[in-house]
Amino acid sequence: MINRIVFVDDDTIQHMINKKNLMRLKPDLELFFFEDPNLALKWFENEEADLLVLDVNMPEMRGWDFLDLLKSKGISLEVKMLTSSMDPEDIEMSMNYEMVSGFLIKPLKNEIMAEILGIENS
Repeated sequence: MINRIVFVDDDTIQHMINKKNLMRLKPDLELFFFEDPNLALKWFENEEADLLVLDVNMPEMRGWDFLDLLKSKGISLEVKMLTSSMDPEDIEMSMNYEMVSGFLIKPLKNEIMAEILGIENS
């Protein structure tokens, strides 16, 4: 069951939308949002989450670099890569990471979020 979700994405508007929609679907979720991937990495040193939603392309570092840093710190969790467009290269790249369980297209749809949370969307 997913109770704690971390978003690492440089898009603050998406953070607001995702928070509003997710809290409507499951009000007891613990949500953590980071625009700066370095702050997120630091957070993961002392905290855990059930799911990481990670943007593929950010100004500070690519999502793949973030995953490499998580792995080097011995941190493992389920990751959904967040993207604006499905690039075949990204799909191929995801095969190198056991943690990556799929891709999500921006903006996140309520149906997809409900499915991830294992709840019926009404």
